Amino acid sequence: LIPVLFKLPLVLLPIHVAFLHLIIDPACSIVLEAEPAEANVMKRPPRHPKEPLFGKKTLGLAMLQGGGILVIILTVFAIATYRQQGELDIRGLTFTTLIVANLGLILSESSTSRLSLKVLKSPNPALWWVTGGGVFFMAIVLYVPFLRNLFSFSFLHAFDLAICFGGGAICLLWFELLKQTTKRDLR
Repeated sequence: LIPVLFKLPLVLLPIHVAFLHLIIDPACSIVLEAEPAEANVMKRPPRHPKEPLFGKKTLGLAMLQGGGILVIILTVFAIATYRQQGELDIRGLTFTTLIVANLGLILSESSTSRLSLKVLKSPNPALWWVTGGGVFFMAIVLYVPFLRNLFSFSFLHAFDLAICFGGGAICLLWFELLKQTTKRDLR
């Protein structure tokens, strides 16, 4: 909505939302469900029966995670606008950053106690299929001319990709910081 409100180039078109669903939906329904249980799962106290399923802490964490992604996406958008890149460049940069940030969120949310790099060692083939497929199909969309035109992107150069992956890495660090803070609160 921000680009619409400020009469800036649109970032998300319907095809982009559909592409996002091809990553997010399998991540929620397959990857996170296939993740092995935490080692301390039986040592945790049960949730109080009167406590809502989506309490203040859960919603607050989700808002902080989403807010972090929003800040990074807006920063990438602002950098591209400042560099006077065209609408197709801006769209490609922000959307690629959004995909990388969401893949980082999937890694972070795969475990409440382990760091994301340790999650990569877990025996969860679905995690590899979704993350690998997301990166593979994003590369195809960015570098196959027909698909790039269909998605209304321009060719992203190495520096552009560094911005996208840098933004995604900052998001992943933010998610891990939130995870550590939440873990400390639970103790």
